[in-house]
Order: sequence, then C-alpha cells, then structure tokens
Amino acid sequence: MDVIINQSLATIPEQVETIPSYQKVELNLLASCGYNMDQPPLADVYRSIHDLQGDWILLSPIYWEASHNDALIVSAEDGLPCSEEEFQQLFQWYSDFLAEESNTLYFHNPVTWLLNVNNKPPLYSKPLYQMLHQSMMPELSKLDTTMYWQKFFTECQMFFASTVNKTLINGVWFWGNGKLNAKLNLPICADAELFSLARAVSKNVSLYDPSVSLDKFRVLLLTQIDRITQTHKDELSKMPISWYWNNSAYKNKSSNWFSRLWRSWTHAY
Repeated sequence: MDVIINQSLATIPEQVETIPSYQKVELNLLASCGYNMDQPPLADVYRSIHDLQGDWILLSPIYWEASHNDALIVSAEDGLPCSEEEFQQLFQWYSDFLAEESNTLYFHNPVTWLLNVNNKPPLYSKPLYQMLHQSMMPELSKLDTTMYWQKFFTECQMFFASTVNKTLINGVWFWGNGKLNAKLNLPICADAELFSLARAVSKNVSLYDPSVSLDKFRVLLLTQIDRITQTHKDELSKMPISWYWNNSAYKNKSSNWFSRLWRSWTHAY
C-alpha cells in the first residue's frame, strides 16, 4: 500500500529505505498511479477538480536570479516570502494583464494558477520541483520550437518588473501539462479534504472512516497523519507500506518498523 500524507516530516525514521518524493501530495498521488513524472498531468487534475473546459497548464510564481551567462530559480510557491493577500493581489493584477491579450488565468490557490492554452503551441517544460536551483537557460530553449513560450516568458518578466508588483516574485514557471488517462479502477481511501483529488484519477474512491478495513485499498490519502486511528495503525503495522510526505518518502524494511515510525512522528509533531 501507498500512504500519502499532505504534510512534511521533520525527521526521516531510522532503518527505512528512502524512495523519491515529488514535493506535493498531488504529485505523489500521480506517481502512485503510474504517471510519467517528467510530464505530470497536474494541470489536468486541477481542471478536473474545478470542472474547467479546454486545455490548461500550471503557472507557479517564482523568484529567479541571473548571472552573466545563466539564470536559476531560487525560490517558488510556498517558499516565497509573501502573504496570502499579496499572492491574491498579484494574481489579480497578472490576470488583468493577461486578459489584455485574451488569455484566461484561473486561481487554484495562492501559489498555483492555471492558464488556458487552447490554440497555443505545445509546451515542453520540466516540472517545477526539477527546476529549483538548476540552470534555466537550456530548459527555456526547449519550451517550444515556435518561440511562443520563450516570448511569453519574457513578457511575464516585464510585467513582474513593473511598479505594480511590490513582491519578491519576478516570474512564473509554466509546467504540469501532461494529460490524464481514463480514470483508473485503483482502490483509494481518502479523507474529505482530498476526496476530490482522488476522484480526479480513480473511479474507485472511498471516504476514510474508522470503520473501514484498509487491506482492500491500494492508496491511503490523508491530509494529516494524526487522522489514522489506533485500529488502523495496528492494521498498517502488518502491511508493507510506502510512505509519501511532501518532503520525503520511504518504505519499511523490518518487522518492528511501525513502532519506531510512530515514535518519530510523535517526537516530530
């Protein structure tokens, strides 16, 4: 079973085998569903959740720095020193700016915006988590062959450099443009907050409840670790588990792993 928690963990427990984590609960779920994480369909997931029409990509606010021959993304999304109100105000200004050229921007949350790309050239872009502290120049050259997206990136820079923007944000990164497949028949147990996310990828989703038996599910999707009841802790302790957090992931290696794991969570929180 894959247990996916929408939290970060302060300390990775001892005697576990580390595996890749993709920094977001949505991306960890897509990985669990077998999607290509070089082109994750994250915008399509949000399109499904919000019942949007057409094609969309993600726009993530970033702060990037340039040197004499290169540039790299230093900080992005929740790592930016901005309040929720500042993100929302900047979204509104940016949305108005894009609307002048008939572009539609949609607000998913303060650090995740969606851009409608109907009739736009295909975009070839790495996920944001692969771009942090990496050279931007080679990736900018690969965005598309028509130079549309390179020009769009430059125009965005000009907007964020304008006097209307008082935040550290000086650009956006476009990504998440893979396509969702038909819904899987993957048994997922999700809490209320993440239920719509689970429904975007699977047609076999149940609401988490203390009375359910977890052994019939392939994925347990929770907002917080402390929602797991003692009965379910006992049930999970007998199962091989891959644990996915927003900042780490690992799987158990020994028979008494769960007691050590729970002690580490208790100390961390």
